[in-house]
Amino acid sequence: MFRLLLDENLPARLAPLLHARGFDVVHVSDTSLRSAPDDQILAHAVLEDRVCITLDRDLHRILAETGAEAPSVILLRNVHLAPAPMAALLQAACNQISDQPPARFAATVTARSIRLRRLPIKRRQS
Repeated sequence: MFRLLLDENLPARLAPLLHARGFDVVHVSDTSLRSAPDDQILAHAVLEDRVCITLDRDLHRILAETGAEAPSVILLRNVHLAPAPMAALLQAACNQISDQPPARFAATVTARSIRLRRLPIKRRQS
């Protein structure tokens, strides 16, 4: 099961709900990373071998621009749910991703689909 780091744009109430589902989970607000820049949050996720969960597209952009090989990031996109259904969605997504996990990944999760890309993200040549 993945170790998770919840970005500050996610409700803190999500952490205990995911913990109850068996995840080792930390919310950014429970660390020294409150209001930290995205690159510091990503570095912390690497340091603790956590998958960063976010609503912020910038984390995927940073992975692509830097060619980073870690950490894995799950972007929740167009997901407007209360914490309990969001925890269920994340658990289902993590279960599906872990069935055939690339070593490190960037995933985009919606209520209907999961798009999974292996890290590092290779830039398209024009």
